[in-house]
Amino acid sequence: MLLLSASQHRRWFICRTAQHFSTSTGLSARSVLARDWINESLYDPSHGYFNRPASPVGQLPDPVQFSQLSGQQAYLQHLRLWYDTLKVSWLTPAEIFQPHYGRAIATSITKKHPEKQPLNIIEVGGGSGRLAKDILDSLQQYWPSCYRHTSYTSLEISPHLASAQAEMVLRDCRHTACYKVLQQDAICSSLWDTVDQQPCVIILMELLDNLPHDKVWRHSPDSDWREIWIQAADPSQGLQRPKEVLRPVSDPLIWACLAAAQDLQQDRPSTSWLHAMMDWVLSSVSPGGDASSQSLWLPTRCLHLLQRICRARPNHLLIAADFDELPDVALPGRGAPLVASTVDGHTTDHASYLVPQGTADIFFPTDFKLLHHLHHLAHQGETQGQIMKTRAFMEQHADLNATRTQSGYNPLLEDFANTSFYLGSTGLYS
Repeated sequence: MLLLSASQHRRWFICRTAQHFSTSTGLSARSVLARDWINESLYDPSHGYFNRPASPVGQLPDPVQFSQLSGQQAYLQHLRLWYDTLKVSWLTPAEIFQPHYGRAIATSITKKHPEKQPLNIIEVGGGSGRLAKDILDSLQQYWPSCYRHTSYTSLEISPHLASAQAEMVLRDCRHTACYKVLQQDAICSSLWDTVDQQPCVIILMELLDNLPHDKVWRHSPDSDWREIWIQAADPSQGLQRPKEVLRPVSDPLIWACLAAAQDLQQDRPSTSWLHAMMDWVLSSVSPGGDASSQSLWLPTRCLHLLQRICRARPNHLLIAADFDELPDVALPGRGAPLVASTVDGHTTDHASYLVPQGTADIFFPTDFKLLHHLHHLAHQGETQGQIMKTRAFMEQHADLNATRTQSGYNPLLEDFANTSFYLGSTGLYS
């Protein structure tokens, strides 16, 4: 039996039940920025990858009994069995390590939350709802005085996942007084329409990797950066497939992300911005490619979300966890996404993100240093940030005995090695 590393779940189990969807989206008459093309591919109400009736996010019926597993191979085999049974693309860490993962998040929140202040939690992209349930269960059991003054809101763009989250958290009617789901795009959510000075915890778990990015390109170090636009296929005009179109950089979010990348290089002594940026981007050139041309993928959608959060909730604790690197990415460019789909049970990695919309997951590695800098810029004030590997976070906040196997192997610490946490605090949390 082929056993797969659990840290490669996203790579090898992507789009297991993928189907082809119509790509008639109305884009053929116009071109859009790369982030808008990716956003439609992932989130379009009719054919987006995350809006399929068969959700790519799975739920385990019962917690894994880690103490009954002999070791790493038994753990991997157990997960492979559930992937095959559920026929899903992705089991989140919160799902696999329930309830211990959520309890660790709850522990970290209670350590940082100001005493005697109501606890307001907003989770963006709550997956199956498992994390919300386990956090609320933990608060109710271990911190009842805090729980009594807790409100928890899940923001979810997918109607199918929003329904799943409500069913998961409200199943036994324990949290009806404090929990709600808003089926909204987080960028446009009504939550950010008014400023609230109360302390607030923002949770972004495995969200950043699916926030659409923009792509910029330049021919040589002496050339200006160009932003990438996508022209949709238009057979009537002889265009059989979508294509990239280069334009001078004019988008404010792209400019801001490029400036943030520049700021990160200014701490290097006796190194000019140009040479520092060259060092930063040369690793993005694909093997055998033109070493003089460079492309970058910029987390513009992430920056936009951070701007909305910081304006509306100036006193917040931001907890984000995601992949800090991805294996075997076929696309060129620093920060390029992994694009993968499955047809007839076979997983295929694509060398382009311009695949038929809705048929593939498109997900990005997170540059956590850049994330911290963007958070600081979005807040426009004092911001403290801590970046730590998932292992280090769990060693501080989790019950490690609960996830240890008989051999001593502990997947909560040793699996998902290519993931990190970011804890960013502003205002009362600083």
